[in-house]
Amino acid sequence: MKRCVGSWMAAALCVLCIAASVAAETDAMKQARKEAAHHKRRIIMNNDGNDARGIKEGEPKTPEAFLARRTTALAGSQVDAIFYCTGVFNLYTHKSDETELRGHSDRQQVDWAWELTKQGTDSLTLITDFGHKHGVEVFWSMRMNDTHDSGDNALLCQWKQEHPEYLMGKKGDKFPHGGRRWSAVNYALPEVRDKVFRILQDVCSRYDVDGIELDFFRHPVYFKPQMTGDPVTQEHCDMMTDLLRRVRAMTVDVAAKRGRPMLIAVRVPDSLGFAKGIGLDIERWLHDDLADILVGTCYFHFEPWENFVVLGKKYDTPVYACLSASRIVSAKEPESNPEGTTSIWHGEAAAAWKAGVNGIYTFNRFNPNDPLFRTLGSPATLMKLETEPPPIPGDPKAMESWLKGGSAFVKVGEAAARTGRP
Repeated sequence: MKRCVGSWMAAALCVLCIAASVAAETDAMKQARKEAAHHKRRIIMNNDGNDARGIKEGEPKTPEAFLARRTTALAGSQVDAIFYCTGVFNLYTHKSDETELRGHSDRQQVDWAWELTKQGTDSLTLITDFGHKHGVEVFWSMRMNDTHDSGDNALLCQWKQEHPEYLMGKKGDKFPHGGRRWSAVNYALPEVRDKVFRILQDVCSRYDVDGIELDFFRHPVYFKPQMTGDPVTQEHCDMMTDLLRRVRAMTVDVAAKRGRPMLIAVRVPDSLGFAKGIGLDIERWLHDDLADILVGTCYFHFEPWENFVVLGKKYDTPVYACLSASRIVSAKEPESNPEGTTSIWHGEAAAAWKAGVNGIYTFNRFNPNDPLFRTLGSPATLMKLETEPPPIPGDPKAMESWLKGGSAFVKVGEAAARTGRP
């Protein structure tokens, strides 16, 4: 009984501390944060961080070579922000006292993050320095439940191996939903939420990034009931909201110490219903000022962009349309670049701009010389299409594989009409 009382008191004290920290944000800093959130970002490029892998024969392992892969040529493009992901859950290419440094070699994909650290730098430092030199914002992007390690043991961090009780299941387990990703961490556990908070806090206190992105689409599973097709409850949603509240309080503290805002971006489903089905109470986040930038879609596009724009305007939050190659090009080969897809990208961007989004966000598109990075960022530079292409909602079967009944949330186009492939 004493333990229960002690735990309750500790939780209550934590809530009070968070509230006090958020309340301590000065009017001037809050105004600066709002202004920073509304900066013009024609294109946000998401970089998955694999530019530190796959060394070509004779290629020097230098900062210059690293930047040349996906970054240097972006100078002068329409890319005004880079959201940089340094790895999978707890296994990253940036320096940290909290997480593990990725440095494995598998399938001939040599990871040379180690070489950068030997030279006194790392991937996130190089990207951040480049961005600030060229007037490009840099956010660190955390994939909130990256589960590539479900199929690749080399990506399974030591922390997960030491704490299998924090995972949805074990290798070999068969789940009907949740993407069948046994290695996903279970956010119902306070130990998991604490770990995620510490990861974010470590980056915010260590790096001069302009903000952090909480990428809830990699991958969209957070609570155990989703795995079995059972309902994720409001209680689950409140757990995630409380985590965001802690993150906001932390970023307020960091901003006060460094004298400039630390923004929070979230990438989420563009359907409030689907989002709550996986434990994300997006409207509560916006109402409580827990997110500064709203990015919508990835594998799936559920509703007309106008609906997402209306949501953002209701809470004075800028909205970005994610054009993901996983949905537009190929779910199985998202990083491919087949000929004839340019008009599809332009059509998707045109529809989003017409609906009133603040900018375009690209996912799984990495060539810095790609013409898309010089055209998607303005309606004036898009190609003129004779007819308006139909929207691409994504594959209904995939929606169901993640969330039971997920395809019922589609309100844009016909889910069966196009499945993400041109």
